[in-house]
Amino acid sequence: MAAVTFPIRVQPSATGIRPMNPLHDLPAVVTLIEMGFRREMDPQGRKMLARLRRTAHSGPVERLISGAPSGPPGLVWVEDEHVVGNLSLRRAATSGSQGYLIGNVVVHPDYQGQGIGHALMDAAIKTVRRQAGRWIGLEVNANNVAACRLYEQLGFREVGRTEHLLRPADLPWPAVPMTQGVWRKSSPKDSALWVTLAGAIYRRLQVRVLEMQRGRYIFGGWERQLTLWLCRQRESAWLQDTETPQLAVRVQTDRRYRFHLWEILAHPLAGGRGSGEAVARAFAVTRRAPAWPVISMIAATQFALLAVLQELGFRRHRTLLQMILMLGD
Repeated sequence: MAAVTFPIRVQPSATGIRPMNPLHDLPAVVTLIEMGFRREMDPQGRKMLARLRRTAHSGPVERLISGAPSGPPGLVWVEDEHVVGNLSLRRAATSGSQGYLIGNVVVHPDYQGQGIGHALMDAAIKTVRRQAGRWIGLEVNANNVAACRLYEQLGFREVGRTEHLLRPADLPWPAVPMTQGVWRKSSPKDSALWVTLAGAIYRRLQVRVLEMQRGRYIFGGWERQLTLWLCRQRESAWLQDTETPQLAVRVQTDRRYRFHLWEILAHPLAGGRGSGEAVARAFAVTRRAPAWPVISMIAATQFALLAVLQELGFRRHRTLLQMILMLGD
């Protein structure tokens, strides 16, 4: 993650906006994130929160000495020396995009309705402008009407939607017929095929916000396998064995936090039959592990894939809007 500097002049005061100090602000920020998002967290969200909480409770000196991750950089709003608002800001991973991503915009319930969220967003936009950023992206729950309205007022526009699906842990693995298609394991050199397939499913600006760059799809290789092993994770990635695959599946299992993560790419031309084949491949890999919760994020336009997943017990957890603000030259 590239560092972001915050050229915001803040007067010494017990109230107002200032850059987040990860060594001292992280405990309060973690509490705010939990308070604001716990109702919509899935197992992966709870994992990220647990990791942040462990880092926060390790103490600033221990974090500094150990080099532990300090959490996402960003801005905080302070009232009487207490952090009551937070916004994370970082460079987008998409190569050469000059973009930034905003996340975790949250305000303590006792201070909502006072314009703090608007002020944090405005300060973040000014910061990106000063750093010559070209665009800012974010994701927001479609049910969060107030947040959607705020972002639209600031000039953000919707560039796509994803469906966040969750299959509960108490459901046994279904009897899914084995796939009849020909598949092969994905290798690091296949990353361009994944990006091309994602580009056929997701909108161009949506791809930016979701950071669907080649580095995300480098599967296999001893370095990645070692990293996964150290994190107590397993991963299996597969491509339809054709010159231009229309189907791709990645299954990642987190053995420590006990959940599975599916990424399924099904080209619109693959239709219902292709979507069923991709899901069958994912189940063939996953059923070797315990029946833990399964998380899958798919483009809202993948109607055939959505129908197949829902038939097998997946439920819509939330709909996420990808929004972007173009800053121009």
